[in-house]
Amino acid sequence: MTTNVKNINPLEGFLRVPKLYVSLPSRGKFSEMDSQSQITGEIPIFPMTAKDETMLRNPDALLNGESLVSVIRSVTGIEDVYNLSSNDVDVILLAARYATYGQDLPVISDCPKCKHTNEVEVNIEAILETVEELDDEYIVSLDNGLTVYIRPYTYKDSQMAALQAFRETTELNRLTADDEKNVDDFEKLKVFNKSFQAMADLNIVILANSVVKVVIPGTEDEEANEVTNNKHILAWVQGIGKQEADLIMDEANSVNEKGIAREHEIVCSECEHSYKQKIEFNPASFFDIGS
Repeated sequence: MTTNVKNINPLEGFLRVPKLYVSLPSRGKFSEMDSQSQITGEIPIFPMTAKDETMLRNPDALLNGESLVSVIRSVTGIEDVYNLSSNDVDVILLAARYATYGQDLPVISDCPKCKHTNEVEVNIEAILETVEELDDEYIVSLDNGLTVYIRPYTYKDSQMAALQAFRETTELNRLTADDEKNVDDFEKLKVFNKSFQAMADLNIVILANSVVKVVIPGTEDEEANEVTNNKHILAWVQGIGKQEADLIMDEANSVNEKGIAREHEIVCSECEHSYKQKIEFNPASFFDIGS
């Protein structure tokens, strides 16, 4: 029996291979993904393809998140990208940058002391070595006795917030331009209020999405009650006071900053002042598109 070798691609052995393996901060703890087992241990990171880089050049696809989802699927093999935690996505982006372009990440920063613009290279490998596992749970205790359990924002939530912020900025820019066209002030005010209302509503939805459960304390006659229904939690978040909402939001924002070191120490080349610079994981400027 002879084997038909014509259908075997002789170049298969020369396809891209993983450049590194990384552990994600969440280890799958907060994931509702079908592919949760994919992220509990180390995951392979492949370099981007030419198609991936082309996807990142598409402003519309980058804005709505589709291009980044496609790239993450390509470099990791993970399908359910939208349900990844934002902490995990940041680590994947950093690792993909390393796998594709090497260990140096250019950072431009203005010295807070002398205002000199410094251009430095940050070692990505050193940052990846700071990845830490997230805790099993994050808790906010309210004065009324309720205990709120928080999870990191998902990539879907983060992308919705970014998209709405872009829309709001676009509206504000349009209103500014309309000042020169003598557009009715009342009409401008309506658009302005509508834009901010949409942003406020979305912030509440995203905050509610970060709540895993709310525990109502028990009494002598009743056991503690765990509320996990998403609709009930959303209605509760919409109706609580600002002080309680701020406590939950502060903790949620704090959780989303965990998992990897986000600040790099820079020594100003002009005045030698040492200061910390936060590294932004912004795909629009994070990758060397076109280089």
